[in-house]
Amino acid sequence: MRLCGFAAIQRSLKLEGLDTWEIIMRKLLSIAAALLSCTALAQDYAIEAPVQAAIRQSLNIGWTAPPGETGVLEIRPATNGSRRVTYAYTRDNPQVIEAPEAPGSYVVVLFTDDQERARSAIDIVTVEAALSAPDNAGAGADVEISWQGPANRQDNLTWAIRDGEMIRGAAYVYVDTTAGTTSLRAPNEAGDYDIIYRTGSTIIGRAPVRIGAVTANLSAPATATGGSFVTVTFTGPGNSGDYIAFAPRGGEGSNAVGGYEYVGNARGNEVSLRITETPGDYDAIYVTGGTIIGRAPVSVIEANVTIEGPAQVAAGMEFGVQWSGNGNQGDVIRVVAGDGTYPAYTYIDPNSPAVRLGAPTTAGDYELVYMTRAGRVMDRHPLAIVQPPTPPGTLQVTQSGALLTDDDAVEIILDASGSMLQRIGGERRIEIAKSTLHHLVSDIIPAGTGFALRVFGHREADSCRTDLEVPLAPLDRAAATSAIANINAMNLARTPIADSIRQVQTDLANVRGQRMLVVLTDGEETCEGDPAAAIQALRELGWDVRVNIVGLAIEDATLAATFESWAAIGQGKYFAAADAAGLGKAFSRAVAMRFEVLDATGTVVATGLTGDEPLTLPPGNYRVVANGKVATATIVSDELSTVGL
Repeated sequence: MRLCGFAAIQRSLKLEGLDTWEIIMRKLLSIAAALLSCTALAQDYAIEAPVQAAIRQSLNIGWTAPPGETGVLEIRPATNGSRRVTYAYTRDNPQVIEAPEAPGSYVVVLFTDDQERARSAIDIVTVEAALSAPDNAGAGADVEISWQGPANRQDNLTWAIRDGEMIRGAAYVYVDTTAGTTSLRAPNEAGDYDIIYRTGSTIIGRAPVRIGAVTANLSAPATATGGSFVTVTFTGPGNSGDYIAFAPRGGEGSNAVGGYEYVGNARGNEVSLRITETPGDYDAIYVTGGTIIGRAPVSVIEANVTIEGPAQVAAGMEFGVQWSGNGNQGDVIRVVAGDGTYPAYTYIDPNSPAVRLGAPTTAGDYELVYMTRAGRVMDRHPLAIVQPPTPPGTLQVTQSGALLTDDDAVEIILDASGSMLQRIGGERRIEIAKSTLHHLVSDIIPAGTGFALRVFGHREADSCRTDLEVPLAPLDRAAATSAIANINAMNLARTPIADSIRQVQTDLANVRGQRMLVVLTDGEETCEGDPAAAIQALRELGWDVRVNIVGLAIEDATLAATFESWAAIGQGKYFAAADAAGLGKAFSRAVAMRFEVLDATGTVVATGLTGDEPLTLPPGNYRVVANGKVATATIVSDELSTVGL
């Protein structure tokens, strides 16, 4: 062990037999050597630091110590050297350490083995930030700001009362996420405020802004049927996050009932919202920053629906049911057995007063029941299922040629959000989907058919972004497969199903023939949209459009039922897929053609998709019609007939 200073001298003076000058000289030389050794050792430690720095500035501190020796750098007040303010372990050289937030005189100290080895004085001074903002802004508006400042770690811009303290809960933005300009949402209450620049808890810059009150005007029908979609027109500030909803008459936004829609998703200055099924007095409300700034009264009246269907149906046969009244999207007609189960059901199309159901294969007494989306029974009728007097036959309809023409178009909406990174049998869902899409564009959709591909979830994390990756054009197989290959799901990305469907109005605007939309997703809407309303808006355009939903690995029965109801609005179907094989089959069915079977009187007696399971029909002569093509079929008892289109 090396001893220095007074300890070394003490040891040297422990002499025995000081009776000769030779021994005395030897000891004096030993003392001098020890002192020289201590001087050399002290020179092994040093600090290189600035003599002045700004509060909370990141400092690069150089340090010197014997090889292999590490320690800690501390910044301490010059007048109270025992209390460290900030510190960092000497992992790097130079080592980054943050300057104290309080201005004053300090020292930077190097410690190794719990001993102070070197120090350097430093003065910490306050700096100022410069802010530029408009003099006036509306409540809840996004205010544009320009700034210049130190940009220390976690420096931020936020709101304060005029010449006062920061407002807790106000909007803020970290400056290191900007490039000298940014926007900041204004407070919801009118008044005089400051935008402030904060480093730590210290305000080093202010810009005064006067926030003015804002209002909105709304117009809605005086009455609406419970559960229906209500069109609300509005004018308002259009701030980010503003939305329109319904609340009990005179109530607050926190008591909102029914659907809601962000004004940023509006068609012009109107939105379509589903209202509650519960009769009563409500308001359509405009909400900005949690504050209601506009109302329009709406009274909800109870819906009334009646159904008409046959009293008796042969087992296994298709039959039609008529409904009339205030039917809404999500309402369902069921064939209910005596034990409460329902072996057959279908969602209604609010634009069509007729549905078709497949009769149970077991004879017995059943009921036809009309039920609302919220589970309210509106009407019911008895239904007897009987065995037919003559054994039926079956009909298989295949697609032997391309039923899509150059005037038609197919658009795929692909979910590439974070959940698609989950695995099925060791393979990620997104890879299964891409493989299936590759087969679809390579082998199933005819070349030259209009094709478009829209994808969401693959560009930005925690985002509701949706992108048209393949714009509408005659199908180019090579280009489509290349685009599909470049898609990758992104963790934490969200699921904007409604907004993606809403964009189809633009994506397929130039199509002359029928439009087929297929939505592939493995989860629910997570961007606060209303897919049902978006599909309804497509139907209201008067297009020949069919919307099919393909659900991958959907285990939630309620979510599957929701997908079924969406497809019913779009005159399409919901197809469930549990794995790769199921997804391939589901996609093939999703782009198959719909056909109708007409009896000798021209009455539609059955419908289906090409490639579906055979239909059960009474013996007789029929016509099969699909997209302008017609084929004839003769059904014989206990035999399978096949027709190709």
